[in-house]
Amino acid sequence: MDLATLKAFKPSEYEEAADGYRATGDMASEAKDAIDNRIGLGLRGEVKGDAAEAAHGQLKKLSSNFHYVQTECGLVSTALNGFAFDIAVAKRKLEAAMEDARADGCTVNANGSVSYPAGKKPGDEKTAEGGAVTGSAGEPPCLTRWSVRPSTSTRTRITARRLRTPTESPTPWKKRRTRTRSGRRSCVR
Repeated sequence: MDLATLKAFKPSEYEEAADGYRATGDMASEAKDAIDNRIGLGLRGEVKGDAAEAAHGQLKKLSSNFHYVQTECGLVSTALNGFAFDIAVAKRKLEAAMEDARADGCTVNANGSVSYPAGKKPGDEKTAEGGAVTGSAGEPPCLTRWSVRPSTSTRTRITARRLRTPTESPTPWKKRRTRTRSGRRSCVR
């Protein structure tokens, strides 16, 4: 998502769409309940025979279809609300960062880059030139234990995992079995 799209994003539009899906799901729920509780029970009590059984089977299918609509509308409504919330948070963070940049004398350009004026850093003797910084969302950092420890070899993660000894890992690989008072075995790391 680029800067212009994020600035123009209106969470209320997605929340209104979510409300529409929720209302549709509620109507489907009411229709399902009417079929199950009123129409189906009335049909069973009033009519007998092969035609009544066939009609009752069709009503069960119709009720199942309404239940499907109810479930899917609930999922779509939840997804839209979640999306609107997450993007609204990102938009507030962006607006706060842009305001902080402006307060510090920087200029936020239309493409999202930030231009800063020439000046001295605290403790420096010479004046640094002004310039511009362009950020990039890039790829999210890998949050596995492999990214925490610096790699000193050219082995792949899979072979490194196979060749690693228990003393190298942050958690012991082997479990020790002990017996409890009741005689049951338990695993202790």
